[in-house]
Amino acid sequence: MVTPMTSLVQDENRSRFDAIAAQWDESPMRTNMAKAVADAIAAEVPLESHWRALEYGCGTGLVGLRLLPHLGHVLETDLSSGMLAVLEEKARAAGLDKIETQVLDLTTNTPPATRFDLIFSSMALHHIPDVAGLVRTFFSMLSPGGWVALADLDAEDGSFHSPDVPGVEHHGFERKTLEGWVRAAGFTRVSIRTAYTVERERDGQQRRYPIFLAIGRRP
Repeated sequence: MVTPMTSLVQDENRSRFDAIAAQWDESPMRTNMAKAVADAIAAEVPLESHWRALEYGCGTGLVGLRLLPHLGHVLETDLSSGMLAVLEEKARAAGLDKIETQVLDLTTNTPPATRFDLIFSSMALHHIPDVAGLVRTFFSMLSPGGWVALADLDAEDGSFHSPDVPGVEHHGFERKTLEGWVRAAGFTRVSIRTAYTVERERDGQQRRYPIFLAIGRRP
């Protein structure tokens, strides 16, 4: 259920990402993480060149563009039209024709009618109030035999984001909890492993924040 407070947070989140979209790809941390997550997905999921895939919370497509050569078509979706505009320009410049974009918020919008062979997401789950519900929605959007691949933060103490960052609903996730949500949604062949570790300085100390990749297959 979307409450007025949830809608307000979503609007703040959308405005923030619109404002920083043009500079998003300038962060080595983001580009390195995206490469690691894409490589981990390619290693864990038997990608096929005819597959239709959806990336949820794609940002500027740092993960999706790396996976595109292994897939038939990718629908890149995000809350932020500013992020999608940057992605569209990158796709035009590279002459990519296996990609399309759509503003999509599955907490308020109806899922696309198309069924997908793969749904993947990187660093979007911690912005979603009801992650278990979103995972169930992903299950319903997949064709039989389709895969889900979800990357996000391990549970942390809240120091990963700056205090003024809006829209952070979870300070990461316990892997067992997330695994339970994925299994409860109906997925089989569920596994979780570390895909990348972010290093950041916090309070004068170098901190490490593991990023997991959770995989599941719809029977």
